[in-house]
Amino acid sequence: MTPLSSDLSALLELQRRDHVLADRVGRHAALPGRRREAQAALEAARAAQEKAARELDAARTERRGLEKEIAGFQSEAERLERQLFDVKTNDEYKAMQHQIATVKEKWSTLETAVLEGMEREEWLEAAMKAEANAAAAAATAKTEADRALDAEQAALEVEIAERTAARDEARRGVPAALRSRYDRLLAAREGTAVVELTNAACGGCHRALTAHDLQVLRQGDTAHTCEECGRIVIDPAASVG
Repeated sequence: MTPLSSDLSALLELQRRDHVLADRVGRHAALPGRRREAQAALEAARAAQEKAARELDAARTERRGLEKEIAGFQSEAERLERQLFDVKTNDEYKAMQHQIATVKEKWSTLETAVLEGMEREEWLEAAMKAEANAAAAAATAKTEADRALDAEQAALEVEIAERTAARDEARRGVPAALRSRYDRLLAAREGTAVVELTNAACGGCHRALTAHDLQVLRQGDTAHTCEECGRIVIDPAASVG
């Protein structure tokens, strides 16, 4: 089998380097989004903590309101009981007793509501503590994520600079006309201008090549154009003598 020409070998190497470089650039571009995700998680945890605190405050305020009502009914009951000594008739006495019973019933109902409210406050206090712990954990995770992302960003920036220099060096090994064709395809085909022959088909769109195309391609000295996607198809096996 004819060895792959130096021009096509350089072109294939250029594509490989562009692929790796594009991957690293993509990872670098994704870093702000990952930072936003960590920040969003922290904000959500803090919002949940604040909501739990508001619910607890509201429950406490409601209980204090009920306790004030209870105090009012208690005072009313005591006032009515004192008036019992001033009534003149049996009917008045019975009416006063009915009033007292009504007030005490309302008083009792409110006391039950206060007890239920206190139980709910205990549950809300536990929930608030859990949310506070979750918010603290989210803050720690955010700090750790920022630290890791800072290190990853620094490493990627160094690698991107190195790979850009290596890619630029590889570009100089490709003839100008072939490089111009490569650049046009690179822009038009989402970063893949050159593909390898795979199972007698284009490695980009998977269109099967004719027997004649395969014969020409395997000579290793022609930049074959796929009739379907327009990419340059190279047989890497042709590099084996």
